Amino acid sequence: MPESDAILDVGAFKHVVVPIGVVIALGVVRIISAASHYVQHRDRVRFSLGHAIWCVILFLWFVGLWWITWGLRHVQADLWSYFTLIFLLTGPCLLYLAVTLLLPDLPDQGELDLAERLERLGRAFFLSLAGFLLWLVTAELWLLQEPWWVLPKRGFQSVALALFGIGAAYPSRWMAIALGCVALPLVVVALATVRAKLG
Repeated sequence: MPESDAILDVGAFKHVVVPIGVVIALGVVRIISAASHYVQHRDRVRFSLGHAIWCVILFLWFVGLWWITWGLRHVQADLWSYFTLIFLLTGPCLLYLAVTLLLPDLPDQGELDLAERLERLGRAFFLSLAGFLLWLVTAELWLLQEPWWVLPKRGFQSVALALFGIGAAYPSRWMAIALGCVALPLVVVALATVRAKLG
């Protein structure tokens, strides 16, 4: 096998993806622990349909991101560098940022209105999701070397990017619900098309 076509051995691959897995795990734990905390203190939390939909979407994305990370084992060894690792950490970090904007810690006193928070921080939330999606497309084109015209994936990604732009431009609780209702089926269908063999 020519040197340019060589891929990392499994040990080296595991080493470089550990930081990515840590950020993904932190995101999943944040979702689960926040949900548990909110239920335990439900008398002080005002729930929101839009908020719940986006929690489900982020959870699915974290699990999907962990799943497709396995595809990175086929990345050519000469593409791996410190910059590659920093780049690969950027996407999960943007998704984690979205989770922390969506799921705050419960204040010591007073009520937590999740719909109001999503409305107030909606611009930053949707911009972090747009950044994550742009990162994902870049990773697919650069590292996984997928052709840019892959359909229907690029169609889903284009629609999602437009939705995030609308959400960032017009943050409101009703917009969050509407965008979530459109995005959730897109995410489910997109993740259902992911094929990653673990063998």
